[in-house]
Amino acid sequence: MATSFNYVILPHRRKKDGTIPVNIRMTHHGKSKYATTSLVVTRDQITRKQDKITDQIILDAVNRKLADYRRAVAAIDGAEYYSADDLWEAVNDILKGGSRTPFHLDIFEFGRDKMAAMEPKTAEGYQTSLNALKRFIGTDSLDINDITYQFLLKFRHFLETEPPLANGKGKHQAKTKSSRAVSFYLSCLRSLHNMARAECNQEETGKVVIPLQPFKKGLIPAQPMTQHRVLTAAQTKAIAAVQLRQGSQAELARDVFMLSLAMIGENTIDLYHATEDELRDGIQTYNRRKTDSVRQDNALMKVRIEPEAERLIERYRATDGHHLLNFHTRYSGHKNFNNMVNKGLKDVAEAVNATEGGERVPEGLNFYYARHTWSTLAMNTCGFDFDTVHQALNHARRGADRVTGIYVERDFTKAWEANRKVLDLLK
Repeated sequence: MATSFNYVILPHRRKKDGTIPVNIRMTHHGKSKYATTSLVVTRDQITRKQDKITDQIILDAVNRKLADYRRAVAAIDGAEYYSADDLWEAVNDILKGGSRTPFHLDIFEFGRDKMAAMEPKTAEGYQTSLNALKRFIGTDSLDINDITYQFLLKFRHFLETEPPLANGKGKHQAKTKSSRAVSFYLSCLRSLHNMARAECNQEETGKVVIPLQPFKKGLIPAQPMTQHRVLTAAQTKAIAAVQLRQGSQAELARDVFMLSLAMIGENTIDLYHATEDELRDGIQTYNRRKTDSVRQDNALMKVRIEPEAERLIERYRATDGHHLLNFHTRYSGHKNFNNMVNKGLKDVAEAVNATEGGERVPEGLNFYYARHTWSTLAMNTCGFDFDTVHQALNHARRGADRVTGIYVERDFTKAWEANRKVLDLLK
């Protein structure tokens, strides 16, 4: 038991009249606190070792006091999480006729408060994690101190084995969650838990109301290495050259794929939201939306518009004076746009593979291949170094480079040079 109460006789505190006071001792997590009672004993009412009371009347009175202390602790929700000093203060408040409000923090309510201050796409990830937690426990209320290591093991098992969910059209997903998804859900919950501990605990004063640290090493599965989705130069040329029905979804998907290649692997979300203001003097300047909210430089990216990209931009240029491309007039959001591109690329792959005597491409061709292919061709075929490719992909700096990068303005010319070499390779 975390907390225990006993009486203590301290002979060295004998009064002038020969009586010895009876004290109450609380022991909580190895630390003791004492209270002096109005009860006293004489030498005749204790054992020879002077540590036990032999007078039954006094012993009954002491036991009644001990029972009062034990009832006070039982009335404090989460008493096991209190420090000894805080618990002693709480117990005495109750014994004096006061009340003690137990600590309680709903992880769902706390999460909603935090998500309100997050970037929309970041908040969306946290909401997805809490939605899964709600499915696991069957309610949207959970005290943070109920999140134990054993609880999390069960939650992880639930995530790994949960039957596929129905999508918005009533159809079920093809498979259960990947280990990457399980890792993401648990990582979001761990992040919320750490935020709560940082805000609610006052460790410097010993007031720790959220003592548990249940996210032990090994609980969150390591994310698998990203599968290499790389095309050869010949395969990429075959995609660019394949005959597709004009105005079809496949043609648009292929054009978006080739535009991304020509724009150093620009993501669909950035192409969808690109504006006329981003384009100046043949250079697109934008903040990569996937990571702009977690980077000190807001994931700033500058891409020189090569002729291959310019032709495609003009083909899909918007006319509203704000958007750069007209994808927003075709699809209601960037997610629908991205889904369309990936669906259309399956048709592109089918068309390429149906060409007699031509190159074959993966049947699972998707938009990720554009970014992966650009980086691989730039490094392995065109001979550019890792740092150049790293910067061209707009990946975050690490270690000392990250600090230095705060003071040094980035030069994108080497990335543009690499892009030109890749595009020449694909002519």
